[in-house]
Amino acid sequence: MKIKQQNARAINQKKGFSIAVGGVAIILLITFIWFWSAYPTLTYKGVPISILVDFLQDTIAREAYFKGHKKALHHRLKELGVEEKIKDFYRPQFQEEQELDRYIHQLLYNNTGYIGAAYLVNAQGELQLKPAINQNFLHWFELAKKLNLAIDYEIDNGVIFIITPEKQSVPYTVISNVYSISELEKLLMVLQNH
Repeated sequence: MKIKQQNARAINQKKGFSIAVGGVAIILLITFIWFWSAYPTLTYKGVPISILVDFLQDTIAREAYFKGHKKALHHRLKELGVEEKIKDFYRPQFQEEQELDRYIHQLLYNNTGYIGAAYLVNAQGELQLKPAINQNFLHWFELAKKLNLAIDYEIDNGVIFIITPEKQSVPYTVISNVYSISELEKLLMVLQNH
């Protein structure tokens, strides 16, 4: 009789242990499924988790960040296409490319301390466009991006340089003489009508 009771207790303990292990496994599975389904939309400090994981796996970017080398970090982030990836993530939430650009640069500033060449930081810690970057230029740049004539721009000693898809740097004053705003608008209309 005693042996039967001991066997029954051992069986009940095994059942209890199996139920506990099964419960933990189910909770882990549900957590994994939730995380996997939410992964594309999760962010940390405004940066999508998928981009953050890519960043953390890159030795050069990681070292530049933790050593406080802002320019090296920004250069590496450009090479990795981080800014464009973050813009793609947030683009559906913005009507205007200019506002999206400012928002992304604010995220980068908040997380890395890097101030984009086109921006100044005001007393509230918010980025604002430098006076040299006027609305005409931003409108021209938005049109040029849509036409795949430009992918980015930089400012060096007050001179705006357009970065082409071929990664060439062309002064804005030169390229805007070839492609004026009205010319870009016409080209865009032609492309949209075809």
